[in-house]
Amino acid sequence: MSSILDLFHTLFTYPIFNALLQLYAWLGDFSLALVMLTVSISVLLLPLTLRQVRQGKVMRRLQPEIQALRRRYTSDRLAQTRALQELYKANGIRTSSTFLLLLIQAPIYSGLYFALNMILQAPSVADINRYLYPFVAHVTSLPNLHLTWFTVLNATWHISLGAPDPTAILPLLTGLLTLLQTWLTQPLAAVETRDTMQHISQNMQWLLLLLPAAMTVLIAWHFAAGLALYRVVSLLMNIGQQYIVSVWGGVPLKPAMAQEANSPIQQSALKARSLTPQRKRRNRRRGNSPSSRRRK
Repeated sequence: MSSILDLFHTLFTYPIFNALLQLYAWLGDFSLALVMLTVSISVLLLPLTLRQVRQGKVMRRLQPEIQALRRRYTSDRLAQTRALQELYKANGIRTSSTFLLLLIQAPIYSGLYFALNMILQAPSVADINRYLYPFVAHVTSLPNLHLTWFTVLNATWHISLGAPDPTAILPLLTGLLTLLQTWLTQPLAAVETRDTMQHISQNMQWLLLLLPAAMTVLIAWHFAAGLALYRVVSLLMNIGQQYIVSVWGGVPLKPAMAQEANSPIQQSALKARSLTPQRKRRNRRRGNSPSSRRRK
């Protein structure tokens, strides 16, 4: 187990640790160094992120076909899965790309956590310099890990990036930005029916929006504020990339929800579905059926 942990530190923790302290030596502000490190990592992951954004656009465009396939193969899950896989393959969608991005981001996030702990728990300058590469500028004093950006609002809001945020500003920001990003990228389908299943579907959609945000706030509340700052900058970068790709691609950012269900065509379809057999017979007696209107 120790050999696996040593390998992880060699591949992720030490490079992040050295990059962070080199940026700190150049900028003189640890918070700004962490922001620049996050931007650099986001730029390196940009091809995977753009691929995920484009696939999200295609998924939103294919939602009517996906819903149609699910209705057609409601009782045959195996046939439904095969049909969906063929649809994804025909449109160049690879579901593994999303998991690949998560698999890459997870060790980076963990490496940053260990790097912050190494800086925070270092009792002396020599202990920090011991992990620095020969070509990285060595420190002459312990780094100042305090974030002072919010002191313009409140003089007491000095946030230590090596400890949980006592002001709750960064955790709440991560939650709001996670909610926004999930809302922008979620391939929500338009509302088509007004029955019990529609209400269940709407509740599940809101749950899928709120659950990632709640989990992000919970994690950011209990871990070092530096991780929350990294997450805030990453989310801002992802939202910006989503906006640019969506605007250039001509795809609206806002997912299709209830506003699409208010179109005249869908309203007439909903009205036709909502007619009970008794109402249909009553309309036929009154001469309101389409066939009677044509005869008139």
